[in-house]
Amino acid sequence: MSDIERISMFRSNAGHDYSDSFESCCSMKHYYRPFDYYEKRFTQPIFSPVDGVILYIGVDENSGEASWLRDYKETTGKQPPDDYLDTKVFIRPDKAPNLWVRLHHVSPVQEILDSVAPSSGMDQMFGTATPASPGFRVRAGQNIGVGLGEISIERHLTGNGVPSPCTSGKTQSEWGQLPGCQAKRQFHSIFEFMTDDVFSDYVELADVERSDFIVSLAERSSAPLRCEGEKFETRDIGGYLQLQEIEGETSAPISSAPEESKESLPSVESLAKQNQIIGSLAGEGSSISQEFKISSAYGLIIASDGGPIEVKINTGDGYRVIYNRPAGDSVATYESDAFVASDLSVAVEATASVSWKLLIVTR
Repeated sequence: MSDIERISMFRSNAGHDYSDSFESCCSMKHYYRPFDYYEKRFTQPIFSPVDGVILYIGVDENSGEASWLRDYKETTGKQPPDDYLDTKVFIRPDKAPNLWVRLHHVSPVQEILDSVAPSSGMDQMFGTATPASPGFRVRAGQNIGVGLGEISIERHLTGNGVPSPCTSGKTQSEWGQLPGCQAKRQFHSIFEFMTDDVFSDYVELADVERSDFIVSLAERSSAPLRCEGEKFETRDIGGYLQLQEIEGETSAPISSAPEESKESLPSVESLAKQNQIIGSLAGEGSSISQEFKISSAYGLIIASDGGPIEVKINTGDGYRVIYNRPAGDSVATYESDAFVASDLSVAVEATASVSWKLLIVTR
């Protein structure tokens, strides 16, 4: 827990629509984001939260490039390790056999892959994927691989119990006639089942209660989110609970060797790509902007000539991270999703040697 910076809230707008048979357009899972996320993306250890058996491993057979992979490549300019296998790991808890603990974007250890053959999302959707026999037994706290800290708890109410990729309103509307969508499932927060002993680790880091990690059904019903397909109209803003603040940067040792000249940042005009510019900021190192009052949908475009750099925005609910780039020395750009009209403040945290530009443009 010591390296976890923030955790997304259940029913929030973090990531994308991930919902059950009874709700839609909300994220009914939790993202655990560590410090130095992009540096740890393929080395972060993932542990089983329960005693149970791994019976399914799901693989994504989509032909298009996954959004997490595109984000990683655009932000870092790097490729994933050759031996990284992106899967979903399904654990049946010993004490709750009608639940699946789904761990997303995990590259399992070889011992698990030797025991559990991967199945496709289509086989799961048709309800024809078969469980491993006898499966791979795990204990709570046992390392099962590396990857993202992303977890959902899925309770099967009807159907044959095969895990289903029918996890969004968009999928339900497109594939609602198939067994994976017809089976009724209800999703839960891991904090509903977490033992007091485990939750005490969270309390040691921050003054929190279990309910702080959950947007209640009543709250969500009174303030529904808006989706276009599986994308939230406003993504991530207000969707995370900050457990720990980012630690201060340690100054790098001074070197007498001459620095190589850095590549110049793109011009404001080329970054805007003919979008109307609402406002812009530029600087070196850390900065906090003045407040912008924006009356239309907008997006942010960020360019930097190195890293680390982190950009947070505040639309009234506190600062939330929208961009995090690890150490590097090349020019990289990033474009956010569209946000609805709001007051906006921007905070940039970067080492003094990093130059950056930030544009707010109409969408």
